[in-house]
Amino acid sequence: MPSSYAARRREIFEAARPAPDAFLRLDAARLRFSLGTTADEPRVPVQVAPDAAAIVRGAAGDLALLLATGHRAFVPADDVDRLTLSDGYAALPVAAPTLGPSGGGADLRAAALLGAESHPALGGGILCAWMGPGGRGRSLTALWIALLRQALAEMAGEGGREETPLLVALALQAAMREAAEGSRDRLPGPPHDRTLRAAQGIGLWVAARTGLDRAWRDAGRPAADPLRLRVEAVVAPGPLCGRGFPLGGSTLYGCAFAAGLPRAEEEVARLAGGGDADAAAGDLAAALRADDELARRAAGAVAASRLRGVLRGAVVAAEAAGWGERLQALRELLAAPGGLEGALEEEAARRDLRASAAELEAVPGDAARLFGEAARALKGWRPRDPAAAVGLSRAAALEEHAAGAAGALADAALERLGAAARRALAPRTGLETEAGAEAEWEAGRLYRLGARGGPVLRRSSPRAAGHLFADVKDFTRRTGLLGQATMAEFLRTEFYGPILGAAKRFHGGMGHLADRGGVQLNNLLGDAISFSGDVESLVELAREIRALLEAYGHRLARRVGPGPAALEAESRAGLEAGIFVSHGPAPLVVIIEDEVFGRARVAIAEKINESARGTARAAGARLRADAALEAARAARRSPRLAHAFAVFVDRPPAPGEARPPDPDAPGELYNGGAALSQEALDAFLAAVGPARRRREVALDPGALPAELRERWWFGEGAQRMLALFHPDGRPAELFRRVGRAAFKGVGDVPIWELCGGPAAERLQAALGPAWWRSR
Repeated sequence: MPSSYAARRREIFEAARPAPDAFLRLDAARLRFSLGTTADEPRVPVQVAPDAAAIVRGAAGDLALLLATGHRAFVPADDVDRLTLSDGYAALPVAAPTLGPSGGGADLRAAALLGAESHPALGGGILCAWMGPGGRGRSLTALWIALLRQALAEMAGEGGREETPLLVALALQAAMREAAEGSRDRLPGPPHDRTLRAAQGIGLWVAARTGLDRAWRDAGRPAADPLRLRVEAVVAPGPLCGRGFPLGGSTLYGCAFAAGLPRAEEEVARLAGGGDADAAAGDLAAALRADDELARRAAGAVAASRLRGVLRGAVVAAEAAGWGERLQALRELLAAPGGLEGALEEEAARRDLRASAAELEAVPGDAARLFGEAARALKGWRPRDPAAAVGLSRAAALEEHAAGAAGALADAALERLGAAARRALAPRTGLETEAGAEAEWEAGRLYRLGARGGPVLRRSSPRAAGHLFADVKDFTRRTGLLGQATMAEFLRTEFYGPILGAAKRFHGGMGHLADRGGVQLNNLLGDAISFSGDVESLVELAREIRALLEAYGHRLARRVGPGPAALEAESRAGLEAGIFVSHGPAPLVVIIEDEVFGRARVAIAEKINESARGTARAAGARLRADAALEAARAARRSPRLAHAFAVFVDRPPAPGEARPPDPDAPGELYNGGAALSQEALDAFLAAVGPARRRREVALDPGALPAELRERWWFGEGAQRMLALFHPDGRPAELFRRVGRAAFKGVGDVPIWELCGGPAAERLQAALGPAWWRSR
């Protein structure tokens, strides 16, 4: 009869048939986190953590060694010698030479029987040593149990929205496949490598299946649970067994496919499209009936499989009855590649095997009945009609062969249906980002499968950080005037160098910790520089950058001297830069390695874009501000009157308007100084906390002291100011509400100027004491 495994795979396949493409698809809308750009293409960052990966690799390597060195009856001596000298052999657990379980509890004994039924070389003694106390297979099973339990708990915590166990199964199955491939050096050479590679893969599957059964049982979920069916579809032995599967001696599907699988690729494609597995079995049976030689071989494979099952049961029962020492020759025959099938082909070998079975009818209990059944089958064996010896007609034997083959094809179809889900996983090593895998997991951006516990995906609120952007005005024009070399030297000595020097004071050590204090450099562009970090440090850095640029302007003026020549030089070489601080999620720093272009570091954050937009210098906004200044100069007859502020927001009046009716309407931004968004200001105020005292002030330009009004123009109407003081009353930062700027692709952003320069200093000196006293 077909194996229980083949029947289960058919059951899973039938569950997939109504919507095969959706059966194993990961739905981006249900995932807690995905990097996919569209709903149809989820991209799930996942890492099998180093501790878990070491468990998987160790388990795969040890099982390969146990198999290779435990079958010395057919593994060449040279291979055995090589493998016994390899790393890890001395630490292997000792495997009893049994076909059935050699000890353990119910789960371990069931695993040993499943392994023995699934591959002749996967004896119960080997599996019990590997999965028992001290064996690395035990650690692998425990890993599956722990991670599936955690995944089920997280799924329940999300109301079942995300099928986290399916993600865990996909990732661990991939890790086992990689580990099996990586342990080929612990197997013998051809031709026996294919046999033992298949046995190794099935052993890994048995460990995973045992963990799956235990996790589901502990959770009280039924075997017919739809999620269980999808997880089982993923946790399959075939991909772990190498390219020779389902050959390689496997008996998973009931019999070896000695007659091959006619039209296998065609049938798999049809099944993957929702075809009928029963129809596939019928087609396979018909193809066998149409070819007498194929039919003979297929019937012989079924008969041999039936006889193998009887002998295996007899040996296991005899071992349990204490007759193990008298069974070694029979165990070796059953384990050797093609051993039983070869014996059945020769009359003398069949006669010897029959005699051995008849002799063992003396074993008490169920073993005697099974050995008697085997002896009778061997007596009636006819090479031209072997099926009759096990009570089957040829037609029945072909139907059984076809049913098992249909199970194998359904398995292959399920593997094909899971391809999209496997592609959706984005394995991570930790080298993809500067922060590393641990930080990505802590930030809730990585599904991590670890052996030390903890959630698969952490719940985490995005950490916020400040983002500072500074760029030079008219970079292209100045480069054309001064030449590339001169401009490059100019930026190096007067822009990048001084700014980086100032930023060093705020550097918090490791760059990826900038969202927890400190400042990191994001990018150096041709005419700009970008930092991220704690907002308090960035506001202070913005003040220092502005002071550095003003100091350079003063040095330039002294070098050139007064007069038209000075104005000419300043227009050509003077440095005006815009500085803007935004606030939002901390940047993700991606590392890109290329063998040609080397290592590149790219910081990505939504608010970096906003900070860059905040350095805009819209000509219209500046022209309107300058026009108002010129009007004030004329009215006061003061040609040296200068702007007190350097940041302006304005929009041109609509046709028929004298001025926009809403003074706070979104407008164009000209930033020739330092500014920040409302979000950044709020974050700064929260950061400084009790270290600052706040005073909100409505500044009336007409009521200012004469000495200030004679030198600077403070605008046409009342200015909304926020003055900060140290607890002892010393002036600190001074901010001015500029207006709302319309940023393309971002929206309307309230703008505050971080006031600086002589005008701000004189204003604080003149009015600061009165502001401080106002409560």
